[in-house]
Amino acid sequence: MIRWSFYKITMRRSSKVLIAIFFTYFLGLSCTSIGDSYRPIPGLLYNSMSFDGDFNPQNTVRPLRFGKGCVHHILRIYSWGDAAAGSIAWRELITKISYIDHSVTDFFIFYGRYCTYVYGE
Repeated sequence: MIRWSFYKITMRRSSKVLIAIFFTYFLGLSCTSIGDSYRPIPGLLYNSMSFDGDFNPQNTVRPLRFGKGCVHHILRIYSWGDAAAGSIAWRELITKISYIDHSVTDFFIFYGRYCTYVYGE
């Protein structure tokens, strides 16, 4: 009799602890995405925006070629892809970069995509 009541109390406590950990994890991830310094402030549930990156201040390079690279994530736990401007330029045979743009799409923390667009010769 004593063992059963101990088991019930332990199960109640452990389920409350698991719920608290789960809630803290998802709340923490959503709050960390709000303070990103490399992009404008995103929306909490859905976010889709484009923003300027770097450019050639002399403006002597014409944007004749275009390259795109994206990084995707699931639950901010697993991510894949390549959004590095240098590797995009190398892959698309861009030797001189005119300007770089970015775009972000997020669905809360379930799925996200960060893309880099490279223009140049």
